[in-house]
Amino acid sequence: MIHTDAIREFADYVSRPPELIRLDEAALLLARTAYPSLNTAEQLARLDALAARAECDADLSPTANIANLNQLLFEVERFAGNEEEYDDPRNSYLNEVLTRKLGIPITISLVYQEVARRCRLPIVGVGFPGHFLAKYLTPEGEILLDPYHHGAILSLQDCEEKLKAQFGEDAEFRPFYLATASNKQILSRMLNNLKGSFFRRKEFSHVLRMIEMAVAIDPSSRQEVHDRAMIHFLQRQYTEAMIDFRNYLSVSPADDPQVRDVKTMIHRIQAMHN
Repeated sequence: MIHTDAIREFADYVSRPPELIRLDEAALLLARTAYPSLNTAEQLARLDALAARAECDADLSPTANIANLNQLLFEVERFAGNEEEYDDPRNSYLNEVLTRKLGIPITISLVYQEVARRCRLPIVGVGFPGHFLAKYLTPEGEILLDPYHHGAILSLQDCEEKLKAQFGEDAEFRPFYLATASNKQILSRMLNNLKGSFFRRKEFSHVLRMIEMAVAIDPSSRQEVHDRAMIHFLQRQYTEAMIDFRNYLSVSPADDPQVRDVKTMIHRIQAMHN
């Protein structure tokens, strides 16, 4: 079941100006589409309580703050990456991560960021390919962090090695891989992870929910229109699939590599109705 009221609430929230979108609130509204009775105020209070126990202060050195934050979250609270069930959708819902203390890189980083923000620490997300990271912004430069691996401090070489481990030895490191991720970019990546998890489970109604929220974040996304068309096709909703395929073609440049496949799908649907 798609919880339309929760999706509408999420869509309304992410339509705000970027400076008015809080990552924790948006992530919990995302979760409410799967947990309609979720009390977001209670979940925010859990993050407040964690931050109140963190022995962090903007007047301390960055390394001291990192050590104290790591001790609280990973040694005392024992937040950890869910290696055994990495693809479990619960790893992508903030309420579940706070309860189970298990997640994937982006959600463990989300908890890390939000506790840090409450402590007035300048820690932001980094949309590194294949493995979400964080970084501490200092006047002397950026300190790269891997919250998924207990807040480890990373060198540029470490990041290059992560890239090659994920994508092969030919993968070329580029500096913009370490750029700060906006809240909307983080939310989009969370939705993409969930979309993949539900697709692999063939839970296509849930995939459509993720796509609807992704479109709310980026209404101009051609990829989401394409993916929605494919899900409609898999569900034998051919009229809806045809509408989305044609919409995709209408906004795609001629050199788009997916155009040929989309035209093939349109011909398949037309042939089925002849």
